[in-house]
Amino acid sequence: MTNIVQTGGQPRRRHEVDVLVITALVEEYDAVKQVLGRDRWEDHSTGGSAPFATTTADGLSVALARPTTMGGRSTAPIATALTDRLRPACLAMSGVCAGKPSATAPGDVVVASPAYQWDEGKYVKELFRPDHQQLPLDSRWLRAVQAFEPSGLPSHGTATDEEAKVWYLERLLKDENPRTHPARDRYFPRTTWQARLAQWELEDLIAWRDSALVLTETGRKLIQRALYNDVDGPDRLPFEVAAGPMASGGAVMADPETWNRLEVNQRKILALDMEAATIATVAHERQVPHWLVAKGVMDHADLDKDDRFKAFAARASAEVLFALLGGLLRPVATSAPVPRQAAAVPELVKAQVVRGLTYDWQDLADYLGIPSHQVRRFRAGDEAYEVWLWLQSRDRLAELPDALEEIGREDLAGLLRPHL
Repeated sequence: MTNIVQTGGQPRRRHEVDVLVITALVEEYDAVKQVLGRDRWEDHSTGGSAPFATTTADGLSVALARPTTMGGRSTAPIATALTDRLRPACLAMSGVCAGKPSATAPGDVVVASPAYQWDEGKYVKELFRPDHQQLPLDSRWLRAVQAFEPSGLPSHGTATDEEAKVWYLERLLKDENPRTHPARDRYFPRTTWQARLAQWELEDLIAWRDSALVLTETGRKLIQRALYNDVDGPDRLPFEVAAGPMASGGAVMADPETWNRLEVNQRKILALDMEAATIATVAHERQVPHWLVAKGVMDHADLDKDDRFKAFAARASAEVLFALLGGLLRPVATSAPVPRQAAAVPELVKAQVVRGLTYDWQDLADYLGIPSHQVRRFRAGDEAYEVWLWLQSRDRLAELPDALEEIGREDLAGLLRPHL
């Protein structure tokens, strides 16, 4: 992850990472560290204006940083400075957001596609005329998000009968319609709805009045007590991952009419935050190959805002972010044998392989998934050797024989196999 570059006769350390993750809040920063392992991080530039930490997770080199306050103005400087310094293959962000109430539930994770600044435009008296600069997600990455299944993640869980009861009673308490709620199917698998409601009627938790089920006094006291006791928030939820427009703004919103106003110009909007547009813009302006923003829904930007789902949303979004990056930034795993030390390859064999790749190194780099921004920094004339060093620095030389066969260089694969 760290190279030594000669500059003016003095060695200069240059960091290169697969992904630079920016979070807006301390809780979001800690959630990333928790997901990747708290004891595996190395701090850098702690006395400077843009400190960051690094680690390696599942073959990806990761840098993590945060501004001192949330918002696009605070995020832009540190994201830009570290992007220029670390040259990541992907600039990313995880954290929390507000979700559209008719399309998301607390705990759901929204991946920005596109990201834009909703308050860019012009006011003419009381009329706002938007001038949105929407930044789309890479179409291949968007397909991966659409196909993503979160059920294997640590924060994901199937709702129990008791959890379904609490969920249903809370909807009634908040004057929400459980039948049309976007999370209903997660709490009521097919054929369970009628039987459960009948049981709760027998328990005097709900009653049929004026063509609808409502809370009884017993049910109201039960759910109010359950919510009062829930100070830590959930550990697991049957959350979903969705890709959709994420609108960034300069203020925290607590107005249920916000969604109606924003839908006038973006009818498919899914989430509100303060930094996604900044991340996408910095990636675009600094020519970072990819960007990815995944944020967990902690509330609906209404008057019922609270922090009950904040910790869960931060953790779930980090899990989703790295699950996606693990598949998108790394090549498909090969059936490589257990690697030996690079020194096991004789220098003569290494030289033969490197020379033999003079005209095939680009095909090899493409197959291995070496990011284009790193390929562009390979020394002209020594590209094949640079590919070797790239694999060696990541303990991935054992993949080389299979990769060589895939690009039609069985002769070179045969040279290497006895030594790897």
